[in-house]
Amino acid sequence: MIDLHIHTTCSDGVKTVEEILKMAEEKKLDYIAFTDHDRVTAYEELKKLNKKALFSGKIIYGCEVKFMHKKNQFEVLCYGYDYEKFKDSYWVSTELAERRKQEILDHCLKNAKKLGFVYGSLEYDPGYKPERMFFAELEKHEENKELFKKYQIKHSGEMYRKLLAKPTSPMFYDGTSNCLDFDGAVDLIHEYGGIAILAHPFGVYDVENPKEVLEEFLSKNKLDGIECCHTDIKPEESEYLLDLCKKHNLISTGGSDYHGYETHVFATWNKGTKDIPTSLIEKLIPRLNKNGVID
Repeated sequence: MIDLHIHTTCSDGVKTVEEILKMAEEKKLDYIAFTDHDRVTAYEELKKLNKKALFSGKIIYGCEVKFMHKKNQFEVLCYGYDYEKFKDSYWVSTELAERRKQEILDHCLKNAKKLGFVYGSLEYDPGYKPERMFFAELEKHEENKELFKKYQIKHSGEMYRKLLAKPTSPMFYDGTSNCLDFDGAVDLIHEYGGIAILAHPFGVYDVENPKEVLEEFLSKNKLDGIECCHTDIKPEESEYLLDLCKKHNLISTGGSDYHGYETHVFATWNKGTKDIPTSLIEKLIPRLNKNGVID
């Protein structure tokens, strides 16, 4: 079994790298990948640990790179890149991450009142994700509980997706100014020897016709593959994506998109009901160079 879509405390996950390794060993996974948002610092944390004592499987270098397309936020997963070079790229740098975090917090403080939320002032803390800081502040106020129900928000990740990343929301955060477009994101990944996989085509992005958008991306002939198994992808959608991979000779991958929230189940897909088989990535493994995998 595998899980190639895992977030740690280095971005917006709640589990440390060490905790993830122990979980992966307990499930006897063959491959995992840390795919923090626009960050690769999980692999710096990994260097401080005795990996072989914690996890007997293999780790693929990974990252989830954000890009904007027609005011909508999308993500492409990056695997097997040249880590020593990629980690110094501006697009996964601390400088860019801090700029984005400050902007997002300022944006929340300025715009959340448009939806009726009640909150106090907050000082930016670089040690925390801004949406998590802001959501924690919202939880302090009883008046916000009904709004959480209205917008179906249970945690900061859902607040980001449903309010900040949704173009029709009064709280929409347009990160275009400090974000790559589709071509830029895929070109960046290829520049550093990585494999570009479109993340979770269904169930996450706020677009009217996800199949149409997917076909638009595929028409550019730049993607290396598609994430076909994900916590928000249904079995019939997975079959559709797997057929697309065969049709276009693309790589298929899968991951839980694990953040540690109660709604996510580690190393599974389809809302935690199915394991992710190693056979899913049979086309990926031969494409990975030896420097892209940690034994």
